[in-house]
Amino acid sequence: MYNIKQLNMKKAFTFFVLTGVTCLLFLAFTIKPAPGTQMPEDVGKVLKASCYDCHSKDASSKKGKLALNFDKWEDYKVTKKIGKMEAICEMVSEGKMPPEKYLKSNPDKALTDAQKKMLCEWAKKESDKLMEGN
Repeated sequence: MYNIKQLNMKKAFTFFVLTGVTCLLFLAFTIKPAPGTQMPEDVGKVLKASCYDCHSKDASSKKGKLALNFDKWEDYKVTKKIGKMEAICEMVSEGKMPPEKYLKSNPDKALTDAQKKMLCEWAKKESDKLMEGN
């Protein structure tokens, strides 16, 4: 037979377990996932034309895929996505991407000033959305 002390401990344990499960269920139904990145068609075309050769699963550049892989975008944590968005704008606006070496053999992949501006505006907007959802 249980003594009073054992019975109280059993009730306390049950209370804590039920409280924990209730909290987890509450969190599961109230936490919103980070919003996905919205890519307008014109931005997607520019990225595919000038960036995917090095920054996608089919790229031959291991360094490019390691730095940024658009095919793994949804696997990135929100903080990583924000950092990548900032890096996209920085690298494009400073003329570091696409790199000069790549452009020598692929001059048609060079970005115009208008495309650079569009990518930066998109990256900033999406970065801000991700920060709000975080």
